[in-house]
Amino acid sequence: MPWKDITMFVEVPVIDKCNATVQIQIPKSLQVVDEVVPPPKHGMFFIVNWKDGDKRVVWDSCSLIEIQAAKEMFDNLKKEGLKPYKIGINGLATSQIMEEFDPMAEQVMFLPVSLLKGG
Repeated sequence: MPWKDITMFVEVPVIDKCNATVQIQIPKSLQVVDEVVPPPKHGMFFIVNWKDGDKRVVWDSCSLIEIQAAKEMFDNLKKEGLKPYKIGINGLATSQIMEEFDPMAEQVMFLPVSLLKGG
């Protein structure tokens, strides 16, 4: 497939509703998709971006290579300050922040850090 020969990046916000962004490389073994629900036996990252829409990246949960690539991307997104939340039954987000990558998670939503208002 030709998409595997192209280095792809996703620009992600690091602070909610601000222009501060970073580029995260998408490993060549993973795919960017438009679907809302991951294909069977796949996991999906939803990377929330208020500016130009969510980015969705999928991995095959039966492929060790893709699992390793997804873990690498998960770690990179966390390192940049995005918070990973496990999406529960029927696509409902939970308040459970994932500390470690779970290759069997069907969906993980990454949210940028929100600025706190003091007063």
